[in-house]
Amino acid sequence: MPAPHAPDTILVVDDESIIRLLVRKILEDEGYSVHLAADGGEAQSIILGGSVSFSAVLLDWAMPKMNGMELLRWVKNEPKYDHIPVIMQTAMDHPDQIKEGIEAGAFYYLTKPIQKDLLKSIVRAAVTDFRYKQILHDKLRLSEQAFGLLEEGTFHFRTLAEGENLAIRIANASSKPEDAMAIAELFTNAVEHGNLGITYEEKSKLLEEGRWVAEVERRLVLSANSAKFVEVRIRRDQGQILVEIEDQGPGFDFLKYITFDETRVFDTHGRGIAMATNALGVQYLDKGNRVRVTVPA
Repeated sequence: MPAPHAPDTILVVDDESIIRLLVRKILEDEGYSVHLAADGGEAQSIILGGSVSFSAVLLDWAMPKMNGMELLRWVKNEPKYDHIPVIMQTAMDHPDQIKEGIEAGAFYYLTKPIQKDLLKSIVRAAVTDFRYKQILHDKLRLSEQAFGLLEEGTFHFRTLAEGENLAIRIANASSKPEDAMAIAELFTNAVEHGNLGITYEEKSKLLEEGRWVAEVERRLVLSANSAKFVEVRIRRDQGQILVEIEDQGPGFDFLKYITFDETRVFDTHGRGIAMATNALGVQYLDKGNRVRVTVPA
């Protein structure tokens, strides 16, 4: 019998004790382990202590000693901790704060006062994203590096798992494999939104109901989709790996997603394309169902 999965640990940073205790109660009821800090300086000491591995940090903006923005910038500038998703708490009427936070690396936001259901869904989304990336990076470290010998090739895949495996192979041929793993986000987008036609709004609802994976699997076997695939063309050229991804969907308004703006920060998804664009050279072509990516070889 496999050992039970250890609970994910969340660091809650807020100078208001009543907020800290309220959030801890909500998150512990959801099965999380929770650590508390009253300001950014205390949170920094806890993180540096190294005795706890955090799956997410829930961070208030305005605090004494070290405010939320200062702690966020510190976390995202530390290679040892920059993978931890940071959820910023702010007021809806502070768009400048939201923009500043996005630029510093905060892709999840919550509004004050705390809304219990929204808190649970945003934390769940951040932790799920953290777990997924940890799994990919573990596979990346263990996988073979045969793609380092590849000069040119064409690949077809249908499922998310097949796309994930191909992304790992491409990343392992890169000089910056951790950054190159962002290509997995584009492969996921090609399957779910391109070939299977799952809209942004539909994915929001499916994630909230915990049915996203099941719906992807259901649509993959429908007669309308069973023959669809994503084509990936790879070519090595002058120290770079040029990757072209083409799905069989109708395309989409990619301009809305290549940057991450304040209109979507309260959503539980929709960050993948912006993150890939930030990490790699990404160029969408035609109607959006074809994208070129430049990966350092």
